[in-house]
This record gives sequence, C-alpha cells and structure tokens, in this order.
Amino acid sequence: MLKDMRRETSEVHIRDLVKRLRAGIPGLAIRTTFIAGFPGETDTQFETLLDFIQETKFERLGVFTYSQESGSRAAKMENQVSATVKKARYRKAMAAQQKIAKEIASAQVGKKLRVLVDTPDTARTEADAPEVDGKVLLQKPLLPGTFAEVTITGHKIYDLIA
Repeated sequence: MLKDMRRETSEVHIRDLVKRLRAGIPGLAIRTTFIAGFPGETDTQFETLLDFIQETKFERLGVFTYSQESGSRAAKMENQVSATVKKARYRKAMAAQQKIAKEIASAQVGKKLRVLVDTPDTARTEADAPEVDGKVLLQKPLLPGTFAEVTITGHKIYDLIA
C-alpha cells in the first residue's frame, strides 16, 4: 500500500524507526494518522495495518477513510474500495486504538504530570495538541495559561482526570 500511495518508505523502515525512537527517547509520545480504504487496499493489507497499530501502540492515532477527490491520481485508480468497507475498516482500526488509548491512560493513574492549563477545569499534557487530543480534566480549578504539576487519579479513555 505504501508504494501505491507513493510513500517513499517501507514497513520495515517505519517499524525500525519507531523502535529506535522509543529506545532513544524515554516517555516519547508518537502521533500518526492512517487512511483506510485507499484504492486497491485488500483485506490482508488492512489486517497488516491493524496488526501494526496493535503492536506499535501509538500514543495518539487518527484514522480517516479514503476520499475519492476528483482529478487526483488515486481517484482514477481501479479497485476503489466501497464506502461500506471503508467505514467498517475505520471502525475496526479506531476500536483497536481505543483499547490502546485506555491502556495508556490507565498506566498514567498515580503519576505526576506537568500540564498546561487551558481553562480553570481543563489542561493538557506535553503530548496533547489543543482541539485534537484528549484533555486533563482538573478536579480543582487552576489558572489558565500556567503550567502545573498534577497527579492523575483516573481516566475516561482519552481524557485523564487529575
């Protein structure tokens, strides 16, 4: 699929890079996105992607369904994937990521984290992009625009509670 999508890399290279990054940078949060249902994507290829997601356990992951944009090279390709299959693959990948996100959030409970306070009752960790990722829900109001050290007491899958 990487070749069909004209990505100048390989599965082996990406797996090796992630392994080296994690080994060299403790506490690293890796963010990525994937497209489900690119023209020609087979069930086997999708399962390979799903296995990769489950093995790699990305801290932040988004999945989008391929959109056939008129005039694009991919729009003219044969073997367009049906909307039903794209949606099913999207749901399956996001379900896998939700399990991973829950594991990662559970592992944060009891830890102290430095957060940036966005509103009196919400903050974000250094790994969280505003309006994209989960939040840290604060049980005690803090001053927006400041950094604070908080103890994580729970989670709601994508959001942490402190």
